Amino acid sequence: MRQHGGRLDKSTKARFQKEQFQKESGVTHQEEYAAEITAPSRRINYAEPYKAKNAEKVAQSDVPDEEIDELVEAVTRNKAVGYIALFVALASLFVWPVLLGVSGIVLGIIAFFMGNKGLGTWSVVLGFIALAAYFLLVPFYA
Repeated sequence: MRQHGGRLDKSTKARFQKEQFQKESGVTHQEEYAAEITAPSRRINYAEPYKAKNAEKVAQSDVPDEEIDELVEAVTRNKAVGYIALFVALASLFVWPVLLGVSGIVLGIIAFFMGNKGLGTWSVVLGFIALAAYFLLVPFYA
């Protein structure tokens, strides 16, 4: 694994993976939302601290494999909740819109707060669409 001509050692790679999993899973809960709406003024290089010249500093805090495995499992579990919420919300468009629509909304909110913001948002929106369509169309068919 080469970046900018430097070679990453095992502990540096493990630390980089740990930080990446923490970013993806939302474990740290330290998001900065202002960065999403501002234009970057310069190119940001996130791999700079992980180059081989800084390897002796990073090697002091060796990350155990068990911790990385726990983070991988947490990210996988969070994605599973998001996909289940999306499936329930999609199913609510076709069958049992009240029951599955509310379930899709609740599961979508749970997925959103677990870190799956995209899947959670889509689940909530589809659940609301199913509920609104049901309550708007029922008077025409009843």
